[in-house]
Amino acid sequence: MDHGEAEIYLFGACVTSWKVPSGKDLLFVRPDAVFNGQKPISGGIPHCFPQFGPGPMQQHGFARNVNWSITDSEVTEGDPTVTLELKDDSYSRSMWDFSFQALYKVVLHSTSLSTTLKIINTDDKPFSFNSALHTYFSASIAGVSVKGLEGSKTLNKDPDPKNPLEGKEERDEVTFPGFVDCVYLGAPSELTLDNGLGDKIVISNTNWSDAVLWNPHLQMEACYKDFVCVENAKIETVQLGPKESWVAEQKIELV
Repeated sequence: MDHGEAEIYLFGACVTSWKVPSGKDLLFVRPDAVFNGQKPISGGIPHCFPQFGPGPMQQHGFARNVNWSITDSEVTEGDPTVTLELKDDSYSRSMWDFSFQALYKVVLHSTSLSTTLKIINTDDKPFSFNSALHTYFSASIAGVSVKGLEGSKTLNKDPDPKNPLEGKEERDEVTFPGFVDCVYLGAPSELTLDNGLGDKIVISNTNWSDAVLWNPHLQMEACYKDFVCVENAKIETVQLGPKESWVAEQKIELV
């Protein structure tokens, strides 16, 4: 094919496949993933909103666990574009009692995929949230490295996720020799992933101020060697007053 190809599920607004013109899929979906709406899709680019990780709500919030709707689709200069929307309902309000609108725009280019997430406070009172794009990349874990994080403040959730160790990333290239679950606060706006399969992917962003690296190692013995998560995140709480909005962009590009 002379263009890329992407697959998006309305359930969770989850991009489950991103193929470049060679036909190679650079995203990963776990073999235990289900697509019946019974639980979030384990792979691709799941949403974490309005909570990242554990907390008062279900893990990573509810946005990945509900159906979104399509509000717009078009082709601009040959690039297919789709915008999905999520609004509050009785289910979301049972966990997070606010009115909101989330708009997620996905643009497919020849060798890149761009996303824009916009959160709008449609309530008459302020609210706060966290968010992340929990992106799973296909990889050969022994050969994986991530460049660009040197000097970033780290919150290492290994061995105790409830009491992460504060530190500073000293490595020019971060590798995955074992279990990895680490938050990078104030991460650079551009990282480079070598997926160990012969591909280099530049992960750039605007307004996703943090990054997360994750690989479950032996906790997922069946598939941990085949993927790595490099996530753009907003760990620090975002506060929005009525009618205020927050926007963050991500671009993943094969270089």
